[in-house]
Parts: sequence; structure tokens; C-alpha cells
Amino acid sequence: MSENGHGCIGDAEGFEQRAQLSARRVNSSNVLPQKVSRWIWLVGVVTTVASMSALLMGQEPSVFNYLATFALLGSIGLLAFVSASRALNFSARYEESVLYVEKVERSYRSLRQVVTRAMDLRDNVTGGHSDRVVELSLELGRRMGLTEECLHHLEWAAFLHDIGKVRVDEDILTKPGPLDAAEWSEMQQHPYFSYSILGQVEYLREAAEIVYSHHERYDGMGYPRSLEGTAIPAEARIFSVADAYDAMISERPYRRPLGHDRAVREIVSHAGTQFDPQIVTAFARWAISTGDDSVGRMVKDEMERLPAGLLQLDRAGWS
Repeated sequence: MSENGHGCIGDAEGFEQRAQLSARRVNSSNVLPQKVSRWIWLVGVVTTVASMSALLMGQEPSVFNYLATFALLGSIGLLAFVSASRALNFSARYEESVLYVEKVERSYRSLRQVVTRAMDLRDNVTGGHSDRVVELSLELGRRMGLTEECLHHLEWAAFLHDIGKVRVDEDILTKPGPLDAAEWSEMQQHPYFSYSILGQVEYLREAAEIVYSHHERYDGMGYPRSLEGTAIPAEARIFSVADAYDAMISERPYRRPLGHDRAVREIVSHAGTQFDPQIVTAFARWAISTGDDSVGRMVKDEMERLPAGLLQLDRAGWS
């Protein structure tokens, strides 16, 4: 991810063609190292997810050391095993290693669910929020033509963006009314808290930067660093739209859910101020594709209130 995100957003059609070409070039001689690298990465992921779950459940940091040691020894051992298998052309061992990768992937998914449950217990008001935001963020990311690597960073950022709320007073998270100045100041620190937690893990540093920036605004009026425009990472600009939409359609202690149509209207009306117009365009196309004719008419009405040409939607996009 480049500082302004240009390394992530590209031509979606061209990316798909490149992906298909790459897939055709894959053969048995290069699948194995990819599987090994993927396994080692997944071991690190499992370690991190398990560690975060332990942290949320109040376990001592010493637990992390045991997990990290196990992960390191396991990854080194499998790397040596698979390398020897390839050198000796033992197809049976290769198949065994592939099956082991699949088992580790299933374990990772299970541990991810554990962390999600732990986060929901900490802030049950927003239960399920992370999973929904992951889904919409990836949908918008694909529509914007993000590379697979950037989608990977976006997925982890969306999944763990609220991890920093473990350091926010629970009374603030569940307060039924508006926050006072001191409470709001503490709440505004949660992107940094998340960044400080995730940034300690090398393979989550890109995700940490996205999380750190997800409350920035396109016009520079956001927090915590008042970044503006393309100075905000592309993935963070995408995620902020998905996050805001899901927050609006979800119930909060201080208000009832707004509903799909009104949430879409709010997103579209803030194009160029709170949100990147290009990403709002992708969001509007998604909203139209999943709604009825009234959504298209509403988007058209909101577009007429915005500066001409801000959103790149033609009439075909309204119906």
C-alpha cells in the first residue's frame, strides 16, 4: 500500500485478466512454495488471533510467548519437511502438506470466530458489526479494482478495526446519551489504540495503518491526524464508507437504526466532504444493485444537490 493508496486501486478489468493469466501459469513446480509461504503466514495469523483473544479474555501476556514459540517451531519444521519432500519428489508427502495447510486454515477461521465473540462480549451493542463491515468493504474494494494483496490488508483492517476499544471505558461504549467532551476525547483515541496493538505485528502493519486512518475525512476534518484526500490510504477511504453505512443501519444506545434508504442518502450526500467521491460512486452502484427502484431515484435526487460531475453515475445506474 502506498501512502496515497495508488498502488492498490487500479483497473478492475485489467486486474481480472492478469489474475486469470497468472492462474494459467501455475503448475506443480510453483504451487508448493506458495503453499508453504501461505502456511507459515497462517501460523502467524493463528498466533496473533489467539493472542488477541487471550488479551480480551484477560489472560496474562506470558501466554503469548508459548503461542509464538509453538508457531515458530511449527512453521520451521513444516518448511524443512516440505523442502525435503520437494527435493526428493515425494508426491505423497506433498499431498499430506496440502491437507495440513487446509487444516490450519480451518483452525484460523475458528479462532477468528473466537475473537469476534470476545469483541462482541466487550461491546455487545455493536455485535456482528465487524463481520458485516468486512463483507461490504471487500465488495467495495473489488468494485474499485483493489489488488488481492490490498484486499487482504483491507479484510484484516475491517475485521480488527475496533480492537482498540478494549482500552475505552465500557461506560462510554454503552452510554445511552451523547458523550461529553472528555468522553468523546477518549473515544477518539480508539483508532490509535488499535494501531498501537496491530502495529506490533509485522504482517498486520498495513492493516494497522488502515485502521489508524478510518475516521479521517476526505475534506481533512476527521481524526486523529486530520489527513485529507489521497493522503488517506485508499483502503481506509473504502472502509470508512462501509463502516459508516453499517453504523447507520444498526441500532445504537443513543438512537434507532436509520434504515437502508436513509443510510444510502447520507453516504451520497457527504461525497466530497466526508467520503471520497469515487468510492461513493462505487457504493451507490452497489446500493442500487441491491435495492429497488426507489433507491435509484433517491441517489439521483441527491446527485442533483452535489457539484456537477462529482459522482460518475449515468442514468443507466439509476434503474
